[in-house]
Amino acid sequence: MRVDSNGRSEILDINFLFPMNKFSPVSLAALSLILLAGCAQKTTTVPTPPIVGGDRDAHGCIGSAGYTWCEAKKKCLRVWEEECFASAKEAIVWELTQKYEQRIRKEFTVTITQETKTHACGKISFGGPGTPGGMVLASKMTGIWRVVYEGNGSVDCAVLKAEEFPADMLKGFCD
Repeated sequence: MRVDSNGRSEILDINFLFPMNKFSPVSLAALSLILLAGCAQKTTTVPTPPIVGGDRDAHGCIGSAGYTWCEAKKKCLRVWEEECFASAKEAIVWELTQKYEQRIRKEFTVTITQETKTHACGKISFGGPGTPGGMVLASKMTGIWRVVYEGNGSVDCAVLKAEEFPADMLKGFCD
């Protein structure tokens, strides 16, 4: 309805608001598509859960099953079932061999002076027993032995304390 200037109401002709002769068939089709798009059903994609055991790493080890790569044995293993190394000394020697093999062609000796189930302290000398060298500290906090410090320079005591080394093992390092 429309009210004229005298206050009378009159019925509006729909052609007054939307005159058909002013719309082309293309514009009517576009308007229809816009209106229909609002009525379209929305679809949502539900993510598929990961497949158990489908999380293999670069070596093929399944982390969710507890397997980690043991470089020394060249295989995946569960550290609570099989040690990657038989002892802290074996782990330290292996890691230092990997580190120094290309740079230093000398023989080196590792002597463990203190060892617990999760920590080891020792000496490293290049050129055989009795030659000058430095100290070595290793930790097994994640189930695998790894060298935390080696050398004869300054020590980052905060790092060593974060590794939960026993205080008596840090004598001479972090006094």
